[in-house]
Amino acid sequence: MPLTLAADMKRHRGAGKFIVVTPSVFRMPVITSTQHKTSAPAGPANVGGYRIAAAVQAFGLVLLALLGMTGTLPLWALLCGFGLSLLAGWAVFRRAANTAAIAGRDPGVTAALQQMEQLELTRYRQLVQFANDMFTWHDADGSLHYVSPNVRRLLGYDPAELLGQQMFRLIHPDDLASVHLARADLLAERNPLPITFRIVNRDGVWVWLEMFARLFDLGEGKTRIVGVSRDISLRREAEALVRESERFKALFELARDGLFLIDSRGRIVEANREAARELGYHRMHLIGMPLADLLAPDAGNDCLLQWHDYFESIQNGRPEQVDAVLIAAGDQHKWVEATFSPISQEGRPMVLLAVRDVTERRQDAIQLQESLGALRVLHNRLYGIIEGSDDLIAALDNGFHIIAFNRAFKQTFEQHLRVPIELGFNLLQFLANDPEQMASAFISLQRALAGEVFTDIETIVVAEQIREYEVKYSPIRDEIGGVVGAAYVARDVTGRLHAERELKTALENLQQARHETEQANRQLTEANSELLRQANQDGMTSIANRRYFDEYLAHEWRRAVRQHEPLALIFADVDHFKKYNDHYGHQAGDDCLRQVAQAMAQQLRRPADLLARYGGEEFVVLLPGTSLSGAVFIAESMRVAVEQAGIPHAASDTTSCVTLSLGVTSIVPTEAMAEGFLIYGADQALYIAKKSGRNRVHGNPL
Repeated sequence: MPLTLAADMKRHRGAGKFIVVTPSVFRMPVITSTQHKTSAPAGPANVGGYRIAAAVQAFGLVLLALLGMTGTLPLWALLCGFGLSLLAGWAVFRRAANTAAIAGRDPGVTAALQQMEQLELTRYRQLVQFANDMFTWHDADGSLHYVSPNVRRLLGYDPAELLGQQMFRLIHPDDLASVHLARADLLAERNPLPITFRIVNRDGVWVWLEMFARLFDLGEGKTRIVGVSRDISLRREAEALVRESERFKALFELARDGLFLIDSRGRIVEANREAARELGYHRMHLIGMPLADLLAPDAGNDCLLQWHDYFESIQNGRPEQVDAVLIAAGDQHKWVEATFSPISQEGRPMVLLAVRDVTERRQDAIQLQESLGALRVLHNRLYGIIEGSDDLIAALDNGFHIIAFNRAFKQTFEQHLRVPIELGFNLLQFLANDPEQMASAFISLQRALAGEVFTDIETIVVAEQIREYEVKYSPIRDEIGGVVGAAYVARDVTGRLHAERELKTALENLQQARHETEQANRQLTEANSELLRQANQDGMTSIANRRYFDEYLAHEWRRAVRQHEPLALIFADVDHFKKYNDHYGHQAGDDCLRQVAQAMAQQLRRPADLLARYGGEEFVVLLPGTSLSGAVFIAESMRVAVEQAGIPHAASDTTSCVTLSLGVTSIVPTEAMAEGFLIYGADQALYIAKKSGRNRVHGNPL
């Protein structure tokens, strides 16, 4: 190809954009002179070439040094890169000499070579522009002279906003001291370690960055600092969580008491070795077990069985300590001293249960109590314990005769039955005037005399007021365990039940309000989804717009890099569309674009394939996981579909109907590439298709 076309600038009228055509890196032209050798004149071309050679070499060395600091490249790649950078500088230097030799004879050639040398520098700049890390160039006082475009992704700023700004104003006050110390080391020509600090993003959120910096002397007493920064916020959070988790785990395992971690549902989430040893269970058998399965029935564990209420009381108060009976392996019962403490595990409220075996101590206490009870008469024991209680307490023998009662029982039942209550009176006889109440009392007392312990709710009219009582029936046993009577304990729960009913009503109202809120949230979600759809959709053709295409290309590019899969792109342009608008009018032009978009969309079969309007009459098709041949096949089917749609085009220089020209390319991207490389390849292929006569497909392998 002629040398003057090496940097040819072409403008596409329909898209309103410029495409720069550069020579391939792998096909660099070399200019040599075989006629004679002459010294290159020290003219502007020669001096400019030498400066570019030095800039290429320096820029390559700086870039590789920064990438080495960040750990982006391995040692062997860095060594090779330094060598290649030196060779690149020497090659540009030799080209500058040849350029100068030829300059005196052919000014046109000189201009072309200078354009090619500028392109060499452009390639190095693109490495910085499309790198994953953020590059900064600032003075010693922090004034920014350059910020790479990646600052948008890391911090949300536009690079132009930060130019001339003082970088230290964005750093967290607690981190300024360490940053200034690192700067002092750098200015003293000491190579500091990578510095970590927090910097505020555009939304006011503090982001953790790790920066690698180097000092460069510009001459004449001027120095600049170049830095490479990356976001390490997630790493910092993960490190903190790991440290906290390891510390808790060590204390949990080394504790001498048995420890259980219990969630809000009353299930054991974790247990230490001591807990498993005390109960004789395997540790994994305990995990996931409800705490209620370890509690012995009829052993004073009633409060623990109502775990939800007990959990709430612990979370809202202080640690609580109770005695409980646990079921160990082999159905053995163990008395333990249990301490419940509220904790938070990974943001979730939980309870830490510490248990200590007090079985021996408890057995001694039980034996002492039984010995004392055997010496007392049932009447005296009841009278001394319950006389001052506000609960209604009484004892009845097997014949339903009252053998003991307290003051509260006497006062309440005298108001209820309107007869005096005395020892020896048969309770059922007092209830003869109310057959329903008598039958209920008979059944309850019979259950207690049969050895059953239970609780019931009973309604009693006292002083012409309806009162509700929670009544507990239990058997009274003699020294050898025989049932000799029944105990009656009633507590006025009128207020509590009323409050519970009100609470239930409130909960029902809350549930209704929650349901209404959920409906409103669903409507809001649907509205947001519709807004998002409208934001990502082309209003005229109803396909994806340019904004959504750019986001989708960036996403699929990263995925293809991770999975080492090909990514194909089709550029399509409606042939002679300007003439179509001039001939038929813009309204007809809009209808034409809608028909073209519909015909192209019908050729796509996979959900991952994306058709978007790129601008004007240009369309793009992104095909993840598609080779060049597969993409060419799809492009050809789209071309045929549009042609067969038969949209009239009387002004066309190609055919009598609307047609497409399509450029196709496919590549397996790497970390060193940018998405623009794929767009450039497809656009070049489209240019060739148009130059070759339009209404055709051209594939461009990369």
